[in-house]
Amino acid sequence: HYFIQSNLRIEMDPQDDDHMMHASVSSGRQRLQSYHEQSINVMNAMLTSSNKALSDHGDGQGSGSMTGAIFILMNTIMGASILVLPYTFGQVGLVSAFIMFAFVFFISHFSLMVLADAVDLHDGSNYQNLVGNACGPLLQAFSQTGLILYTYTLSASIHITIGDQAVKLCDAASSSESPNWYCERYFLIPVVSFVFLFPLIWVRNISSFSYTSYFSALAILYIVVAGIADYFILNLPVPDDILMPDVSIFTLLKYFPLLTLSMCCHMTSVPLYYELNERTPAKFSIVAFTALFLVLVFYITFGTFGLLTFGPSVQPDVLMSYSSTDKMMMIARGAVSVSVIASYPIFLFLGRHAIDDTLIQIGNLLSRNVSPDSELRRVLVTLAWHLSALAISLLTSSLAVVLTYVGSIAALFMLFFPGYILWMGISRRNMAHRITSVVLMGLGMFMLLWTLIFNSYQIATSKTL
Repeated sequence: HYFIQSNLRIEMDPQDDDHMMHASVSSGRQRLQSYHEQSINVMNAMLTSSNKALSDHGDGQGSGSMTGAIFILMNTIMGASILVLPYTFGQVGLVSAFIMFAFVFFISHFSLMVLADAVDLHDGSNYQNLVGNACGPLLQAFSQTGLILYTYTLSASIHITIGDQAVKLCDAASSSESPNWYCERYFLIPVVSFVFLFPLIWVRNISSFSYTSYFSALAILYIVVAGIADYFILNLPVPDDILMPDVSIFTLLKYFPLLTLSMCCHMTSVPLYYELNERTPAKFSIVAFTALFLVLVFYITFGTFGLLTFGPSVQPDVLMSYSSTDKMMMIARGAVSVSVIASYPIFLFLGRHAIDDTLIQIGNLLSRNVSPDSELRRVLVTLAWHLSALAISLLTSSLAVVLTYVGSIAALFMLFFPGYILWMGISRRNMAHRITSVVLMGLGMFMLLWTLIFNSYQIATSKTL
């Protein structure tokens, strides 16, 4: 429009020289570019406004505390995965494990801060809405789908983990040599699910999970202390080759994604920061640093002492390496259950809101008037999620194969999406940030593709995952 007006002015004034003509055309192009940028800004504002109205993702009034946020992040990260660290450390060596964890700590904290800055810039109340506001509706739909798959698989897996630990605890406590009906997983899983999990899944705001997250942190602390104590009690000889064993680059690449994704809490961080009281990036930096550092201390301590206790012969599930009469480690099984019970409602919370947003978006596409605050929809989605996850845990005893594939999606939430958000929100002249964004996106895609390819190879060759 502006460009046509400029040309009309040129034609109506034939006395102008070439210099004036070029100046007028240049001015018209600048106005056209300004008009185009304003149109894009209006479209982005409409998308942001739509995402803000989509769902009930917390009150947005800043009711969460820093202490609670620290423990919620820790609860999201930690769980049964801590039991595989001694075995992983034994495969790569302590020195390599420490170096990789230090790198993971730095890159995880940086990507968390990218998300926090993006929340303030784009006002996203949850992860998928933030991706939509910053990167567009296509990537929002992709992130929503991935988040639902990831959290739902974890929810079903948590039921299975709780059932397995409950069966072992029940068998150890039973004096009868024959199996008892009340120690069967078909009885214990539904009981634990409805007694301990069901009351926790109705929470509206993610900051409310701080109370259960305290118990999760204490449970993991007990596991770490028990591992240290057993090292001194058993007093087994320490192998010489655990610091820097002769490992190939393939072995390091094999376990690097496992160590990286074991620090993933980024899907939780967005609604958590959104609800943080008087939130600022500086305040959240303290929260993220403290949570990641405490997790790093727990991980390295337990992984090191577990490896020092049993050496390279340690089992992938380190609890299987201890004697069945070890009372401290029997209690540790209960502590693992406490930790995963506390993390379950967080994953359901994230998945429920992703489904809720999806249903609202579908309703808007069909020109239906869908309420963003429907209590009936919230109850139905929560019940369907919980009951179907329970049913899957009763029908199968393991989701290891599914988890290896779906778990690789976490690389996108931890690395790729923060990198893409950083890419979209920086100046072309800021070369350092552009390089950093490319590194994050490249590392995220590498984690995803490498994990998928390697797991497919493991399955094809019938090797243990």
